Amino acid sequence: MHRRSVLAGVPAAILPAAGCLSTEDGAAETSGDGSGGSTDRTDRRYEECGREVIPADMFPEPIQAEIDAALDGSYEAERVFLGEAMDVDESYVSVDDTYYEPSITDAGDGERLELAAVEPKALPQPRSVSVENRRDGERTITLSLSAEDGTMLVEETRSLHPGGDVEFGELRRVGTHELRVTVDETTDAPTELIEPITVDESLFGVRVVVETDEIYLTETVADLAVCQFTDS
Repeated sequence: MHRRSVLAGVPAAILPAAGCLSTEDGAAETSGDGSGGSTDRTDRRYEECGREVIPADMFPEPIQAEIDAALDGSYEAERVFLGEAMDVDESYVSVDDTYYEPSITDAGDGERLELAAVEPKALPQPRSVSVENRRDGERTITLSLSAEDGTMLVEETRSLHPGGDVEFGELRRVGTHELRVTVDETTDAPTELIEPITVDESLFGVRVVVETDEIYLTETVADLAVCQFTDS
């Protein structure tokens, strides 16, 4: 049995409301690592988009031009606006289904934007994979997750007491992976689960539940907000 738990929208703690309002004159805005780049200024043009992976075509045209230039090597300007529209330390830019990790550094009197492709394709933040044991008695449970190319992403064996709920690993790699769970049993209860798991930005957690008469998978997913931007 395959059960899927769906959230209507992203929790505020995970994805802050994204907007397009500039700050009032004199109202300080500080974000990022505080290094003095374009994310640390009182006259920022854009409010930061809280998405973890932001498609390039979602940004305003001036920022899209910065991204295009950086894809050709690097982009230098007195002010790099991408650093105001996203958290460059915690989020990626997506271009033609490829994820890029941005970095903004000082360059003389200005700033330099560089984009590094993330290969194999992965998410900035890991997704937890856990198992809950609802059967009587202690159970030895083995969980493995393998990518399409055979790479083993998670492989763990643990003993769980009744009611035990334990994280077996974390996932960052994007794609459809094979999940295998086996339970050491001496009864007629189900002992194996094999399921595909699709890892993308909308997936926030995976849990396997071991019941007396079944083993099933739950996934916490969410619809992602569309960030809107306007010039101040």
